[in-house]
Amino acid sequence: MHTIHGVLALENNKNVLIEKPLTLCQRDIQELMAAEKLSTGKVFVGYMRRYASGFLDAIKEIGDPECIQYVRVRDIICPNDVFISQSATFPQKFNDVGKVAVDELLSREDDMVFQALSVDMGLGVTDERKKMLRLLGSLGSHDLSAMREIIGMPKGVIGARLKHQMWHVLFDYGHFSVIYESGFNSVPLFDASIEVFTETKVVTVIYDTPYVKGLPTKMVVREKVGEASYQERTRRTSFEDPYTKEMLAWYNCIVNNATPKTTIEDASNDLEIFKMILKASG
Repeated sequence: MHTIHGVLALENNKNVLIEKPLTLCQRDIQELMAAEKLSTGKVFVGYMRRYASGFLDAIKEIGDPECIQYVRVRDIICPNDVFISQSATFPQKFNDVGKVAVDELLSREDDMVFQALSVDMGLGVTDERKKMLRLLGSLGSHDLSAMREIIGMPKGVIGARLKHQMWHVLFDYGHFSVIYESGFNSVPLFDASIEVFTETKVVTVIYDTPYVKGLPTKMVVREKVGEASYQERTRRTSFEDPYTKEMLAWYNCIVNNATPKTTIEDASNDLEIFKMILKASG
């Protein structure tokens, strides 16, 4: 429903935050872009991990991408309900959405997935591909969009193994490669990080669950010092969680007319990566 609601908001000149994934198909991207051009409002896409303090610290710490040797992107977690049930105050789940609304949602989702797989990617629409596209759009877009901001777009995919519970992809970045590993299990652990290797240091962004307010994102640096010395540094610049940092950035866009970094155009790059992955997996 992101596209239809986003277009309606833009037609009424509203600034609108749309959660990731913005959409899964290029047709919707074009509709949102056209609506934004005619609007005084703007779209801010909700990639909250990219506003975390530790993530921004890591970008500065890494510096020139030409120095990168290898990158690991990892996101293996248990269901979010595990964290919410242990930490939330009076959590509630609602089930009062009417059948007409549910049917419309499912119909629009099927259409969007067909557009993505068949029209955009030229692939057959199978249950396995539909499932993986949804997983890449939900959990995967966190990691892949953050990867894009740190090191740019990949040149291609060397290989991919895509299964429902666990999947991994090897990206080609020219002078280095990136391994992306992700999935779900029942271990009550939020294991999410981006680890960048250079000649003299290893910079790691460590994310915790965003569903417990105030858990900070950390940057850890392991590095060579001098001729033969070694040191580790942990930097935590704020206890503000990524959602809070994201909302402050959106506020700045609205009040001070700043341009968001997580735009419609930026989000469309995720779709290109999804295409690379799904086409490489056969």
